[in-house]
Amino acid sequence: MQDSTSSLTSLTLPAKPKKTKELFQHNFSYMGIPFIVSGLIVKKQNQDFRTLRNRFQPTFHHEYDNYTQYVPLVATWSMKLAGVESRSSWKELTVSNVFSAALMAGFVNTLKYTTKEMRPDNSSNNSFPSGHTATAFMCATILHKEYGMLSPWYSIGGYTLAGVTGITRQLNNRHWIGDVLVGAGIGMISTDLGYFFSDLIFRKNTTSSQLTTHFNRYDTPSFLSLNMGFATGPSTLRTADLYDTEEGTPLGMRLHTGTSTVVSAEGAYFFNAYIGLGGRLRVATVPVIADIPEENKQHFDLDNDLKEGAPVNMYLLDGLESDHLGMCDIDLGLYFSYPLSSRFLIGSKLLAGRRTNANFTLNSISRINPAIFDRQKVSQEAYDQFYKADVDYYIQQEGLSVQEMLQSTFIDEEFLHIRKSSTFKLGTGLSLAYRYKENAALRLYCDYDFASPRLTYDLENSWADEDGNREVRSYSKRTPMHNFTFGASIAFMF
Repeated sequence: MQDSTSSLTSLTLPAKPKKTKELFQHNFSYMGIPFIVSGLIVKKQNQDFRTLRNRFQPTFHHEYDNYTQYVPLVATWSMKLAGVESRSSWKELTVSNVFSAALMAGFVNTLKYTTKEMRPDNSSNNSFPSGHTATAFMCATILHKEYGMLSPWYSIGGYTLAGVTGITRQLNNRHWIGDVLVGAGIGMISTDLGYFFSDLIFRKNTTSSQLTTHFNRYDTPSFLSLNMGFATGPSTLRTADLYDTEEGTPLGMRLHTGTSTVVSAEGAYFFNAYIGLGGRLRVATVPVIADIPEENKQHFDLDNDLKEGAPVNMYLLDGLESDHLGMCDIDLGLYFSYPLSSRFLIGSKLLAGRRTNANFTLNSISRINPAIFDRQKVSQEAYDQFYKADVDYYIQQEGLSVQEMLQSTFIDEEFLHIRKSSTFKLGTGLSLAYRYKENAALRLYCDYDFASPRLTYDLENSWADEDGNREVRSYSKRTPMHNFTFGASIAFMF
């Protein structure tokens, strides 16, 4: 009777599915998912972040990313060959790496040749996602799984190199930011699954206690995280007063800003459970829309016709094209943490650093003033002197009739430049972290940053002379910027 009951019990308990679930939970970090989600969200701003690259590093071209992607994997196998004890046996390491590489290659190539997205440099239509970045993060995750338990610096080094690889793919103009983030996520998820499948083969008899990780409330909360958020700031930027000529008509421009997209990497080393030192690298793209009063548009001497004695302007200003202001922040400072429990932590920080604003351009949009064809306002003599040459050019070279000219708009890409600038900044913030694994946490955060850059505006509202030169007038204004950023991040804890 006793044997019968024992037999019935063994048949009833779902032991194998339970072990499979435990192995999956043990191996799957979920850290790749936020990368993929972030990449899909930020894809809408691919062009904006590429514009930042073109403004900060337009001539960047290096090929070391072809090699850095493999360095963490080479380090793993080199240490294994040197006899440094790792997580896996040789068989386990080989099988898990093969599974990881096969899954990564399958995911990447399936997406590349189904989405067929054009690369930023227009060289081919297999941009999404980044294979180099997927490989780099796969290799870094292998190093983390094999040797991260010996020292967190192996993991930090591997993921830092992987991050450098991804950033270099963007700087080389080979990938969009969305390609890189999704590629990173695919690399991490593929490795998690590769080790899970390997453990199903080699570690079926692992006990539940061996799969359980333990951490307590007062462990040091050192971390390395990727953050993504959206920032609000001043609704308008304080701009310099711009004039068409000295003591002439003011432009009256107001620069309205929208919600900015923010991507940052952040990390801190804690000396105890409460205080540490760290830093943050932050990139943001801020939409900027220029608003000009209608009266100013009508009277602004767009091409210096009035200054040279013409009765009316040939071109009337319709407005300025919108653009994006790019900002790059580098901060260092103190980080604080208070453990509410073993899993929940609240944090804060006090940072100081530098903010660099990329140069950007606001193009003017104009149209032909119909008054130049009105002989009651403009005499034939004045028309011949000031306007005829330009009108004849449009008729003869562009094939436009007078009516088509009046219906056309004209873009001047040299109208207004805002120079690159750098300034001191301060920052702070609050965060709430949920430590769902010993070495992984999800964070919600709210950051506040203040900077007051001096923006210099170069106004070129005159046509080029015979030598191609244009008169440039420069105006400067200090522009206070208060920014609140709300976002989420995935953090590697160590």
